[in-house]
Amino acid sequence: MRNKILMLYAVSFVLGIIVGLVGSTFRLSIDVLSHLLDNLFLFLGDHGWPSGVISGLVSMVLVYAAYFAVKRFAPQASGSGVPEIEGTLLHLKTIFWRRLLPVKFFFGILALSVKMILGREGPTIHIGGSLGEMLGGLFNLTRRRKDSLIAAGAAAGLAVAFNAPLAGVLFVMEEMRNQFNYSFTSFSMVVICCITATVILDLMIGPQATIPMDVFEFPQLDSLWLFAIFGIVVGFVGLLFNLSLIRTLGFLDKLTSKQKSCYVLIVGFVIGYLAVHHPAAVGGGMDIIHQALTLSPGFGFLCFLLVVRFIGTMACYGTSVPGGIFAPILSLGTLLGLAMFHILEVLHIDFLTQPGMFAIAGMAALFASSTRSPITGAVLVVEMTHNYYLIFPVMMACITATIVLQLAPNGPIYEQLLDRTLRLNDKKTPSPQKTS
Repeated sequence: MRNKILMLYAVSFVLGIIVGLVGSTFRLSIDVLSHLLDNLFLFLGDHGWPSGVISGLVSMVLVYAAYFAVKRFAPQASGSGVPEIEGTLLHLKTIFWRRLLPVKFFFGILALSVKMILGREGPTIHIGGSLGEMLGGLFNLTRRRKDSLIAAGAAAGLAVAFNAPLAGVLFVMEEMRNQFNYSFTSFSMVVICCITATVILDLMIGPQATIPMDVFEFPQLDSLWLFAIFGIVVGFVGLLFNLSLIRTLGFLDKLTSKQKSCYVLIVGFVIGYLAVHHPAAVGGGMDIIHQALTLSPGFGFLCFLLVVRFIGTMACYGTSVPGGIFAPILSLGTLLGLAMFHILEVLHIDFLTQPGMFAIAGMAALFASSTRSPITGAVLVVEMTHNYYLIFPVMMACITATIVLQLAPNGPIYEQLLDRTLRLNDKKTPSPQKTS
């Protein structure tokens, strides 16, 4: 028994190394290709070429290539991948990692490099979980232990995407609470995998914060109620986000194959065009978060970006190319938090708080409300920004935002996405009964 447990920990360690290497390479590849494309379009624009149109055409081709690869070779590779992992842990779906991994990795790089409003974390989580399935098969583990490796790989994928190992562990504990097999051995496998993957990331990229910003002191006690009220506001935005995403996907599911192809081409072109002329409106979200925190844009511009990026997230996720919704949600939360601070300033009730505090609370609360994971949302954001002193006000915003979704009622977004996937599969083949 002791030898079996040690072997599981050793496999988890190996999985952490692999996820760290693959996830870091995925992240670096997106940055490098995106930077090369930016320089190319800047060069063309400086020499009189219509850089916006050329960027739109290049984006259109790359996005459609990702869409075609997903549709033709690995339908499981579409979108975030988190619902696929949850479905696998519920034994409702199967990971075909031989087809999924190359499509999710290479075509995810193409789609995300052209500034689609999607995040790298979804593909990284899916890749990590798929690598767990792969290692479980190679070592001929039982289904129960394979599931533990899938969960560990998925957690490590989140840790690598955001340099947030603790959030990776909590993501499995909270978001996948209905699917994860709780035991000390399984929990230890997740922790080992997350820590190892993060160490590899730090060796390859460096231990810097994912979102560099000022580190704030604990806010005044008489201002804490503002974060609770802000959480309620964010909760309604999270409800709108969930409803809009599901309804958008439901509408797109009714399109014919030709109509869907035209839709993907149009979205790809628009995103590429905006990447040159309005870069703040597109991209996964990390850049706009940094810009919004450092440049302090006006209230009108914040609202404009909030609306455009909200609609853009729905449109981009509807293309079915590899990409997650974590980062877009975080960017929307940032914009919402900064807009809220502007309103408080006008009303003279800011209590010496700073705009960055509400930006951090907005990131965490919007993620928490949409996914119904308040602890993960709070820890994820403070790890990404290194603002550990704000954990208490951020938690207040997260819990009130989550309560709004609970009372709505509206299920976690990944649960709704999984249900949609299963319904679509039911049209072709009968699916097994869902276990409680």
